[in-house]
Amino acid sequence: MDNADDYREKLTEARQNAAKCGRKGTEAALDAHWEVCCGDVLIAEENMQDQDREWENASLARDFLNIAYFLEGYDDRLDNLYIAIQRMRGTISNHPRLTIELLELEHTVIRRIEALCDHELDASEAVEAELAYYRQNVEYADKGRFDKIFFKGYLKRDPIEWSEKYEKIIDEANKKIYALLEDYPRGMGFCLAYWSVKEKVLREDYGVKWKSPVIMNPGVIFD
Repeated sequence: MDNADDYREKLTEARQNAAKCGRKGTEAALDAHWEVCCGDVLIAEENMQDQDREWENASLARDFLNIAYFLEGYDDRLDNLYIAIQRMRGTISNHPRLTIELLELEHTVIRRIEALCDHELDASEAVEAELAYYRQNVEYADKGRFDKIFFKGYLKRDPIEWSEKYEKIIDEANKKIYALLEDYPRGMGFCLAYWSVKEKVLREDYGVKWKSPVIMNPGVIFD
């Protein structure tokens, strides 16, 4: 049994245990729910590392958030929760609105930790800046002002990725894309095959005209 299958089996058990314990403030209940959060993060990270099943990461993140909001109310859980939120956020792409939810919770947890230790943390400003970036681009996308969307980093991406329509359909689309690429070897060249199939699936199945990073970044060599 590989790590992903092992994690999934343990996550199923953890969810069952958490359901039995209920959302109480007992040590056993808090530990049970924390185990679910850990399982969600580990599977999402495994999906990202394997370049497979990444379409389920948003669902894992929502499950994580549901429980994390509960655990955030307990001071002794804050430090571990802060790290877990960061790790989960690192597994999410193509979901700016979901990322905002994770950032908002991360900011809340930081503020709670600051209150407990009675001094400000540098991480607070970084999260606030990231939140401002995501909120501004989502606002532009919601208004159809895709020309105003700003991208961090060197590589450009299609601004349509910030739209609510794209965010709603991308997981279902990715499930189809990965199925079509099931036998394609991961590694060098996979991104080009993925982008090619993605463009076709989005256009033919969802009516979304999406430009790949190859189109958005002429002159850049991808492998």
